[in-house]
Amino acid sequence: MSAAKAICDHVRDIWFGTPEGEFVSMGIISDGNSYGVPDDLLYSFPVTIKNKAWKIVEGLPINDFSREKMDLTAKELTEEKETAFEFLSSA
Repeated sequence: MSAAKAICDHVRDIWFGTPEGEFVSMGIISDGNSYGVPDDLLYSFPVTIKNKAWKIVEGLPINDFSREKMDLTAKELTEEKETAFEFLSSA
């Protein structure tokens, strides 16, 4: 049920936008982000949405614990992406 609720919440946020002063976490392509996440990953970022267009929220503070977890997640996603490309290239 939680996956269905998350999909509904994402569609609602994309369709209606986020309330002024609020943001949501959404998986988007990481290219050009200010949080130090490597490019070319589908990664969760804080975003605001207006007129069905998202924008990454810049400048949120990242403590050491969060930075460590973000870096670990990026490493895991990079490894998974590389594995997927290996599977595709051998098919």
